[in-house]
Amino acid sequence: MSRSRQAWLMSAWFGIACASPATPNVAQSPATSSANPAPPAPDPEAFRLSPPKPGPHPAVQFPTPTVKKLANGVTLLVLPKRSAVTTLSVVTREGGSSLPVGKSGLAALTARMLTEGTQRRSSLALAEASESLGSTLEADAGRDEVQVGLSALTSDVARALELLAEVVYQPAFREADFARVKNEWLDGLRAERQEPSRLASLVALRSLLVPCAGAPVSGGIPDVEKLTVADLKAFHKRSFAPANLAVIAVGDVTLSQLEPDVERLFGRAKGTALAPQPTSALPEPLTKRKLLIVDRKDSVQSSIFAIQPFPKRAEPGFEAREIMASLVGGLFTSRLNGNLREEHAYTYGVHGQALSTRSWGAFYVTTEVKSETTADALSELFTELERAQDPKRGKPINEQEASRARTDLVHSLGARLEHTSSLASSMATLFTQQLPNDYYTKYPAFVSGVPTSEVTAQAARLTPQRMLVVIVGDRAQLEVPLKQRGYELEAADPRLLE
Repeated sequence: MSRSRQAWLMSAWFGIACASPATPNVAQSPATSSANPAPPAPDPEAFRLSPPKPGPHPAVQFPTPTVKKLANGVTLLVLPKRSAVTTLSVVTREGGSSLPVGKSGLAALTARMLTEGTQRRSSLALAEASESLGSTLEADAGRDEVQVGLSALTSDVARALELLAEVVYQPAFREADFARVKNEWLDGLRAERQEPSRLASLVALRSLLVPCAGAPVSGGIPDVEKLTVADLKAFHKRSFAPANLAVIAVGDVTLSQLEPDVERLFGRAKGTALAPQPTSALPEPLTKRKLLIVDRKDSVQSSIFAIQPFPKRAEPGFEAREIMASLVGGLFTSRLNGNLREEHAYTYGVHGQALSTRSWGAFYVTTEVKSETTADALSELFTELERAQDPKRGKPINEQEASRARTDLVHSLGARLEHTSSLASSMATLFTQQLPNDYYTKYPAFVSGVPTSEVTAQAARLTPQRMLVVIVGDRAQLEVPLKQRGYELEAADPRLLE
């Protein structure tokens, strides 16, 4: 068949295939000729059109631990929870704030080295021992505490306690292990100092507080470089004395079950806690606002960290300060986030929080913004804090936002009930901050009972006119706009970055 013939047939076939079918005579269809179609059947599930109303909030019932002090001074806290896993933790009331000047990082490195071998086991053997329990040894340090712990099946609690006692009372602190860990630690410190937000917080805390209190828990690079095994052994001996120590157990266990093993493993330890290292008095608050700049040439954004002194943990009004900090800067619906993110689109997010340790407290705000909007964002930040501080500025704290913050705090406490590890962390705070045993049991009532007037009173402690502000960004882009708004920049001391 010729190609022209093939083309003609194909054309004819497609023409037939694509031709429109004959249009039916609609008038002849009795189904479509009805002028009054039957009404639709009633919806058998019409109740779905009205969503159910939310029920009352369930009460958060936080358990109270059973506590016993052993004869040598060790505290045993047991919090029963139906669970296949039990979390065990040993906590001491000594941390980063207990260190003398020049020894920053010592508490954190000591905690890290506790997991690097004992007098009976090498680093590898210790890891294998914890893995045989289906667990991993974890150690950490804060400003007020050092803790080491692990989670294991409840049936393995006795073995886990044996291992934990060995780690706490028989650390090896081998020179070779310490040299390796210290080098890794220093690499981590150098790496984190490439992060603008971390630099801003380092400079701010060190500038606001004395060198001891303001030093990072992880340590300054020059201080860590000088630490020795002898330093670790001395800190361990002082901080892990029985009177400073608590053994915490959270799981399907009871005090009567654990007490014999804890008494055998921890109750025979001896030692007297040495007198705390003398600390310098905290500096006087600033008399005016101070802006420090860490220059990062060609940076397209600025990291802002604004901070001021605030009451320490034990000062009355702690719960009211928590509520205030949440509504001002903690929640996504906070005032600061509503202003800087939602209204002005200066940032993806801003966070404000009230820090509190046994010896000092601080309120801070941190965010990151574009370089060209830094001056405007900073101005709005101060404006929002001033409105919270002074009801006469036209935006007094109202009951609705205070209630929202209260609810969030109570629900956050309830979230801790999910995991034994979260509960153990709460018990560690209970011990290190020397709170009543039933503090968390009563916490929902404490928070719910704080009147909005008390929240307003704590907000009056804000001093945006005398805050210390650290900005990490390109000074060449920032200086003129900031000066136009009346802000004077000072270069941060390079030693604060180490």
